[in-house]
Amino acid sequence: MNEAPPALREILQQQAVAWHLRLTSGAADEAAFAEFERWRRQSPAHGQAYLDIETLWQKLPNPVLADRQRRRALAAKHRRAVLVRRGMGFAAAASLLLTLISGFYPDYLQHPMADYRTRIGEQASVTLADGSVMHLNTDTAADVTINASERRIELLRGEAEFDVAHDADKPFRVISGATTTEALGTRFIVRYDGHAGIVTLLQGKVRSSRPSAQGAQTDSATLQPGEQVAFNAETLGAPQTVELSNADAWRRGRLLMNFVPLKQVIAEINRYRRCQIRLLDDNLAEREVNIAVDIKQIDAWLAALQHTIPIKIVQAGPFVFLKS
Repeated sequence: MNEAPPALREILQQQAVAWHLRLTSGAADEAAFAEFERWRRQSPAHGQAYLDIETLWQKLPNPVLADRQRRRALAAKHRRAVLVRRGMGFAAAASLLLTLISGFYPDYLQHPMADYRTRIGEQASVTLADGSVMHLNTDTAADVTINASERRIELLRGEAEFDVAHDADKPFRVISGATTTEALGTRFIVRYDGHAGIVTLLQGKVRSSRPSAQGAQTDSATLQPGEQVAFNAETLGAPQTVELSNADAWRRGRLLMNFVPLKQVIAEINRYRRCQIRLLDDNLAEREVNIAVDIKQIDAWLAALQHTIPIKIVQAGPFVFLKS
């Protein structure tokens, strides 16, 4: 499936926010609705952008919706809804919604037209047309092309494990940015955040490659089971040995990490939480810990952590802060 370029997608999202605020302000007339319909029908991407905003608005927390309704009622009573339609009031309302989108619901507007997606905290398994199985971790999007001539997965963001059906005539390729990982029959994991990523081999054999910085050459790395290779927009690293039971623990609903800084642990846990955990102490952030966390019981792990290391948990609404 194709999607609008990132720059265009961002513009359409902003326009959709503006239209939603205008149409729900209570001040829109028939001419405004007609103008909106002309905008919406310009392309499927325009319609999808507004549908995403509309869907997102329905999922916002009730206190936020109640506050918006209260402010709208006050504006209607005292200023005849002018606050929403123009000036700083409109800008502030649009800014609030955009902040909520990027802060609480970034996954709703990331690759909305991808063939397969999971939201923050979700996981899914998909059996592909060739019999291969793709396991999607939290906040993941992928496009799939399987036909008579190729088997190609484009991992747009997130993390996926691939259990590949053998087909010697059609190599199985996973593309993440400029890096391509190819396998014939194997199990491996690819993680990609849009800028950098990691390939981890569980079984079989894979080869990861990308164009070299020199242009004509190609950087490549062939992995053996128990190895992984990191990559970014410029380089492909050297294979490193890893603990496989930790690498694929998410498939069993667990997070396992040994002797890593707490800041790295929190960054990993935040991939599964819509409301992020924040560290307020640099020394605490660098403290090395070992963890075994049930993905569905992160709050219980946080409570137990207080009895393991000297930290305090401060909650402010949906936000969680950790300090010494």
